[in-house]
Amino acid sequence: MKSPQITSGRLQKASAGWIHGVNSVRNPWTLPEDQFKWGQNIQIRGGIAQTRPGFRMKLSLPKGNLQGGMLFNANKQFSAASFTTTLDGVDIYKSASIYNYDGTASNEFELTYITFAVDGKVYFLPYPFEQPSDWNKWLLTDIELDPNVSRVNFSTATQNATVNVSGDVTVTPSHRMAIIQDGINQPAYWDGSNTTGAHSPDMPIGYWMAFSGSRLWVATGNVIQASDLGNPLGWEERKSGSGRGDFSIPRPVTAIMDYVGQNNDTRLYVFSDRATYSLASGILDRAQWASTSNFQNTLYPTIGCISGKSICFQAGMMWWYSQGGLISADVAAASYLSSQVLYKDVEMAKAKRLMSAEINNICSVAFENYLLCSIPYLETINSATMVLDYAPASEWNQSRSPAWAGVWTGIRPIEWTTGVIQNQPRVFAFSVDYASTNDGSHNHLWEAFVPERYDTYLHIESNKTTDIIQRIYCQMETGLLGDSMDLKQLAYGELDCSEISGTVDVKVSFRGTKGTYQNILSTRLLAAVENYQFATTKYAKEIENLGFLQTQTRRLITENVTRTNLTSCESNLSLDVSKGFSFLVEWCGSFAVESVRMFQDPWSEKSVGGNAVPETEYCVVGEDGTSMLVDLPQPSQENASFTLSSWSSTQTRTVRLSCQTGVVAVSGTATATYVSQVSQQDADTQAAALATQQASNAAEQYRKINPC
Repeated sequence: MKSPQITSGRLQKASAGWIHGVNSVRNPWTLPEDQFKWGQNIQIRGGIAQTRPGFRMKLSLPKGNLQGGMLFNANKQFSAASFTTTLDGVDIYKSASIYNYDGTASNEFELTYITFAVDGKVYFLPYPFEQPSDWNKWLLTDIELDPNVSRVNFSTATQNATVNVSGDVTVTPSHRMAIIQDGINQPAYWDGSNTTGAHSPDMPIGYWMAFSGSRLWVATGNVIQASDLGNPLGWEERKSGSGRGDFSIPRPVTAIMDYVGQNNDTRLYVFSDRATYSLASGILDRAQWASTSNFQNTLYPTIGCISGKSICFQAGMMWWYSQGGLISADVAAASYLSSQVLYKDVEMAKAKRLMSAEINNICSVAFENYLLCSIPYLETINSATMVLDYAPASEWNQSRSPAWAGVWTGIRPIEWTTGVIQNQPRVFAFSVDYASTNDGSHNHLWEAFVPERYDTYLHIESNKTTDIIQRIYCQMETGLLGDSMDLKQLAYGELDCSEISGTVDVKVSFRGTKGTYQNILSTRLLAAVENYQFATTKYAKEIENLGFLQTQTRRLITENVTRTNLTSCESNLSLDVSKGFSFLVEWCGSFAVESVRMFQDPWSEKSVGGNAVPETEYCVVGEDGTSMLVDLPQPSQENASFTLSSWSSTQTRTVRLSCQTGVVAVSGTATATYVSQVSQQDADTQAAALATQQASNAAEQYRKINPC
């Protein structure tokens, strides 16, 4: 029903049903009604903007350089199933068992561990991941890695064969093992049967790994090597026989991944930063490799992968982050025949525009119908996670086009890991957070997609840990709503809200095509939904008699927008007058916005021409719309007679890196040239920085190939 306040000349503009999510690449004036400009910490299931699922801190990890980790499901056989016969001739069945980490037997089908590296030390912890009082108890004692490398790579391989000292192959019960590489030291491995782990003397030193076609593949620089069949620890087949040898690509490998392609062919995808290649790893007979047509081929000659930990699988496709943006296998295949590369994250232009240049540590994960891609937003660590949802509309007859939900914040993932624990899919993030837990560590393990609509932190005491609940800050920003080019004056707005639970603080602001957001609503909502809110009160019995409690709804009506003298240097009109307006809705707590509607009144203008007056001061506008007028001198570069000057500088720098022992043993030297349009000093500074970076990269690369 229309509000009785509406007059005959008042314009209504509404936006609802946001099943196509965020779009920040379009001009907000041209957004369709089923999209909005930006979202933070929300999901868009059902076409409504609602508080995202919570993050639950599971563990506070040891302090230091958190280098990565993964979920590992161990299943090494302790004893096979058997029958025994008693004296009375009764057969007794003894079920198979697997190794526990302490060497004892377990009757579980598999045992789940979280494994991770901090300062070159590798730790493990069995499910259900209860916070240890002393992490040294869970240290794999015989594994030592470089404490200074930023990332350690974990991969799972399967072993079903071993080779003795005489070279005889023995088939063993198939079991998984965790393979760990830092690119410098001998590779490490652990199969869950002890608390020590070990280093492999035969496995090549590398970094990127994948288990494909019953072999472990390891990349060292631009060379890709394959293990013996069924034995990740055996590397003799590559040295002798008709299948001996390795593979190489023109540039250093940035990622490798097992992939099932067309016709169910198992293939190994090999990425550099500029191209993608494929190896037919599904051919198990190594002797046939040399005679197999297109055993190694080039898939995408112009599309590579910039971050190996960004690779994941969603909607039947492989996704990864290239130099230009997020790519899926179908888009990459189309671009092979076209000069146009269609990146899948163009709608997230706001996040990409403010992303750090250090994008080689982007990490991604797929979970249910979601694709999460953590990026270095406004800093060098992954501080925001872009969220792509394949199910904003859940009806069977709806098109299945995915939609961006904006970014999720609150944690800073360096690596995602997912797996099935006791028949339940779970997803976790290793995160280096802004705030430390009270044990002083910034390194934490979080579980995502918990059902609660709040985040949970750990408070660690000497003999117990407790959970601290924190409401989630969320926001959504609509597109510009208006009427062609006619100027309007904003009157007020209405919001239909749902999914309200607990305490929710809500703030609504408006903004036209200029200026900053102006607050027109600040309120608190109280909805008793959870037992903890009333269990200890005198109303507990009465409320319990109601049965299951529902989340609640509200209609929020903003204040009438009052005329102010606030203007922007972009216009002499006040901020409440524009051709269109956006609403910024912010809230803390469990809450959802179903629809927004704004009311605008006509703004009368004389239908006559005008006389433009030249501007005498420079208008400066900040990111949030704050503006100012300043009297600046006319830049000489903007004069018609200006001659563009440039300054060139060539600098040479040497960088020395230390070994694990602390002794300086590796150095790199590089020379770089920079041309500046500013000054000679700027040219010198920039050239020195480039040379230092190139020298550091060269030294690090040498140290990886020639460990010390």
